[in-house]
Amino acid sequence: MARTVDDLVTTQVQEATASSLHEWRAIAGNRFVPLQVTADDAFRGAIRWCYIDDTCLTEITAGPHTVRRTPALISEEDPRHYKLSLQLEGCATVTQDGREAVLEPGDIAIYDTSRPYTLQFPDDIRCLVMAFPQDGFEVPPQLIRRITAVRLAGDHGIGPVISPFMKHLAENLDRLAGVAGARILRSSFDLLTALVYTQLSEDDVGGVYGRGAEIHTIKLYIDEHLHDPGLSATRIARAHFISVRYMQYMFQEEGQTVSGYIRARRLEHCQLDLSDPAQASLSVLQIAQRWGFPDASHFSKVFKAEFGMAPRHFRTTRLSA
Repeated sequence: MARTVDDLVTTQVQEATASSLHEWRAIAGNRFVPLQVTADDAFRGAIRWCYIDDTCLTEITAGPHTVRRTPALISEEDPRHYKLSLQLEGCATVTQDGREAVLEPGDIAIYDTSRPYTLQFPDDIRCLVMAFPQDGFEVPPQLIRRITAVRLAGDHGIGPVISPFMKHLAENLDRLAGVAGARILRSSFDLLTALVYTQLSEDDVGGVYGRGAEIHTIKLYIDEHLHDPGLSATRIARAHFISVRYMQYMFQEEGQTVSGYIRARRLEHCQLDLSDPAQASLSVLQIAQRWGFPDASHFSKVFKAEFGMAPRHFRTTRLSA
């Protein structure tokens, strides 16, 4: 489905406080999907949030409470989101798919809103919750299911690189407006993809999850060479000492093609640059060529097919907004 100019909208940071469980349920309990929230009568909480694209970033400061997504609350019509929780202060327990993860400050966990889960906060806590559409994350659902409610440690591996970055997002929600916010968000998804594949590879070196890490490495190579109009499946496969057929098979397992992935990533960068006032001195063709589209007519055609309008019209609409 073609995306529109509205896909890059960033909202202002909003804030709310609750002095009772009833108020908390109203402002935080059902923001994405229906949830069951329980706590004692002395509950207090505060919440700050903003949207970037289709992703919501929320900083939560609250007293002890429990959140449940029960089977009775789940509907096929509910939006299919993943949620990521980064523990900033206090401890939490995340339960889903028969697993339980205890999170200390710096730890991360992922859970799926389309299946039951439980979050328990026994003491005062502060955390960052990122909610994003499942179809917007590059990791296939069958792999995500393997690491829901798994502690992604913030104190070893690549955790000490990624956890502080996510913490800064929580502390700087008011600085994530506009194109800069969209770029930072997409960088965070790249980091999270690396974190997920690292965890999967540790669990199953050389198996199906090892192939997931392998395709992630290939995608990083593609991203580094998007500017080259001669980038091809043959060149990519040769650089990684694998056959074109094997590489195509790996992409097909994720419901993609090599050429489709290259085109989508190039268009994503073009979309951001055309939305950026700092790039206004560059022509549409210069931006297209920067990301590997040497022909203006072809670029205009594929851009319109993806975003629903010609690149020049898209840019005018974005910059005037």
